[in-house]
Amino acid sequence: MGASLTELFRREPDLASFRRAVAALGGDFPLSSADMIELGTAYFERFPDRVHDRNAEEVRFGYAIVRAAVIEKAILGLAPERRPAFREMLEDVSRVGPAVEGLLGSAGPEMLAADIERLSAALAALRATIDEIPKGMIKERFIGGISNLFNILYVIRMKAPRPDPL
Repeated sequence: MGASLTELFRREPDLASFRRAVAALGGDFPLSSADMIELGTAYFERFPDRVHDRNAEEVRFGYAIVRAAVIEKAILGLAPERRPAFREMLEDVSRVGPAVEGLLGSAGPEMLAADIERLSAALAALRATIDEIPKGMIKERFIGGISNLFNILYVIRMKAPRPDPL
């Protein structure tokens, strides 16, 4: 296993460098509910939450670090040559159309459909792990981060043609 996400978060100064460091691990990091709680604790040490005068940018940053980790775990079950396209789509919904077209050309509709199902199953499993986190702000950040990915998965499904039945 590679470095823990918490170590990376504490070491990396900004979101872009954290994303690059997480992506460089290729999904080789633990992401149990305990790991999520540890990462969330480090996040709240850096960005303490406030009842009054809440900082929306810090909240969005929390969602973004969750997405960086969840994306890498979710695409781990896909063929390495197709992971960049899925990473691109999950990081930026505006890239879904062009990425789906590229995947259709390179892998075909059946493979794309199978990848979408693998991605869906991986996201569902990660959501189940998030559900193990006790109620609180850490769980809220993880739910907020993964919810966006389910929305993008919906868009991917809408853009991908259904394979012809036999």
